Order: sequence, then structure tokens, then C-alpha cells
Amino acid sequence: MRISTNMIYDKGVGSMQKQWTSLLHTQQQLSTGRRVLTPADDPIASARALEIGQSKGVNSQFMTNTGYAEDRLNLLENKLTGVGDTLQYIREKTVSAGNAGYSEEDLGYLATDLRAQFEGLLALSNSQDGSGDYLFSGYRANEQPFSGGLAGVDYQGDYGTQTIQVSASRYMPVSLPGTDVFAATRQIDDSLVQASTGSHVDGSANTGGTTLSGTLAPLASGAVDMDTLGRRYEITYNAATGYDVYEYVPGNPTKVAIATGLADLSSLGDPASANYIGVDLQMNDASGNPATPADGDRFELFMASNNMFDNLGVLIDAMERPGPSGMAGGAVAFGLTNLDGAIENVLKVRSQIGSQLTETESLKSIGSDLDVQYAETVSNLMDVDYVEAISNLTQQQTYLQAAQQSFMKVTGLSLFNFLN
Repeated sequence: MRISTNMIYDKGVGSMQKQWTSLLHTQQQLSTGRRVLTPADDPIASARALEIGQSKGVNSQFMTNTGYAEDRLNLLENKLTGVGDTLQYIREKTVSAGNAGYSEEDLGYLATDLRAQFEGLLALSNSQDGSGDYLFSGYRANEQPFSGGLAGVDYQGDYGTQTIQVSASRYMPVSLPGTDVFAATRQIDDSLVQASTGSHVDGSANTGGTTLSGTLAPLASGAVDMDTLGRRYEITYNAATGYDVYEYVPGNPTKVAIATGLADLSSLGDPASANYIGVDLQMNDASGNPATPADGDRFELFMASNNMFDNLGVLIDAMERPGPSGMAGGAVAFGLTNLDGAIENVLKVRSQIGSQLTETESLKSIGSDLDVQYAETVSNLMDVDYVEAISNLTQQQTYLQAAQQSFMKVTGLSLFNFLN
């Protein structure tokens, strides 16, 4: 084969350029710490690293979501702690209200205090997070869930639960419907009915020896009429005309007449009657037989609710206007029973939140471990082995120097050198 001078130069320069390319590639690997600089360097490793990188990004988003969920749950726990503390304070004041030495003025002071606590509970039920969303509105986070006062509090939220996805298969609840906290304090059954023996219209004790008892009277559909719950009534017997029934409405300074001159109390449990208050009442003697009270005997009927605000309204009104059974005879027992139910329900909800907070800690730990594993796998695929790369760099420098030296020797071989 004929070897021309051009061929010698082309081959020599090409060899040096090839060695320079390899050397520069190794230098880039060392300077960046990456073995795979472009997908062409290792297509399989590049594809695998891209897949793992996507998984790592998803895991990072789940960890971020877990942090958001934890913050929201901690806020819920904080508000529920405030609700529980307020209810416990109200309970202590209710116990003290049963002190026989308290005058009506003293009870009025207690009622004023509990009114402030009522407003505090209402404010807690309308708590918002940092973005202005209400915590207890369900899905309707932009709408204030509770409004009203002692005469009644209405719920405008819904019954949904907001969630945040914290793993591929887990959606963490981060809100609560207000009904789960503030309107699930009692079971809807006959235990809601509390009938108390009162006092005679002249202030003395009843003389008829009868007791009043009652059970819920459902509607024709079998459902309980929730509007009949959370109320307080006074029932007076007049030998000449019959039974008179009055309701104590919180905020109304005078008793509201429900019915007068009733021959018996059956209409109070008849949904078709205009006198319907949702309860079947029985008047019995000491032996449990039906009996008629003495003229002027009075009784007090408490209809508890599963809604803590309704029950607190009745309790506070009873402190401001004690009924015929007095505080110790009826209102205190009513208040303590319902406050215990409310406190128990708050503790139940708090235990649920606590369990979720424990779960977020586990998810954060798992997410951190996965993040480390993903990073390690990507490093194994993409990062440079410094020992190997430095060894290659040294070798490539030697090759380049050899190519340069050989090029100088070869280009010096010419017949003209021997003409001299």
C-alpha cells in the first residue's frame, strides 16, 4: 500500500484528537462526578436512572404532602384541645352550680361566665387554618360552619372530609365535619329524655306523690324529629283545667305556652297534634301505676340533644332562670350528663387525630428511607468511580503523550533528510 505524506499527517492528527477526546471525557467525568454524561454513554443506565428519578420525585411530593397533613392535623389537635379544656371548665362550674348555698344572683354570675365560654366554643368551632379554610366545614371549607347563639346554633357545612394523598394508596383525612365533633355527643335514644320532679306553684314540695317519665316519640316514618331535641319544658297540673305545658326558650325572658288545659299528656307525643313536642310522657305513682298529680304540682322536662351547643344553651338558660326542679334537682344532672358525653366525644376524636399523627411519623420515616435508597441506586448507575476514572485519566495521558511523540518521529522520516 502506498503511504503518502498526507496520510501520515491525517492518521497522526486523528490519533491525537481521539486521545484528546477520551482524555477530555474522563476529565468531565471527574469534574462533574458523573459517569454517564449523556444517554449515549450508557443508554440502559440512563433509562433506569430516569425511571428511578421519577419515582424519587413522586416520593418527595408524598413527603411534602405528609408534612402538610401533619401541620393540618396538629392544628386540629390544638383546636380540639381547646374545646376539651373549655368543656372541662364548664363542667366544673356546673358542679359548683349545684351548691344549695348559691343564690339566684350567684347563679346569674355563673351563667354570665358560661355565656363567655359558649362564645369561646363557638369561635373554636369556626377555626380556620393559615389559608383561611375552615377546619370543621367538611368540603365547604370557604363557608363558616356554625352560626347562632344560645337559642340555637346552625351548621352550614357538609359531612365530607378533606384528604391529602400521602402515599400511592393512602389519602389522609385532614379535616372534620363539624357534626362529628359538636353534634355527635349523645346517642339518639330514650336516654335523652330527663323528667324531673319539681315543686308546687307555691314553692313548696309537690304533694301528689307522682313522678314523670318519658320516651322519645318518633314521627310516622320512625325517625326522631331532631327539632324537638335540646329543649326544656315546665308541666303544671291544674285540677280544674288540666295540664299546662310551657317551654323555656334561651334568650326569651318569659316562658312560652305550648299547651294549656290538656286532659292528659298524650298529645305531646302525637306527631299529628299541634302540641307535639316529640315525647311520650307517663305520670305514675310510687308503685308505677298511672296517677294524677295534686293540684299545683309542677314538673320539669329536659330534652337533651346530640348537639353540644343546644345542650349548653339549655343549661345556661336554666342557671339564669331555674325551673321548678331547681338546679340540683334537674339542670345540674342534665348539664353533667351532656357535658360528659361531649368531653368523651372530643377525646374520641382526638384519639383518631393522634393515631393519624403517629401514622404521619411512620410515613415520613418510610419516605426518608426510600429517598436514600433511590439516591443510592441513581448514584450507582450514574456516578463516576473516582479510582477507575483517575486511573483511566493517567493511562489516557500516557497514550496522548505516546501519540504526540510518535507523530513527531514519523513526520521526521523523509528522504530529504538524507540528501544532506
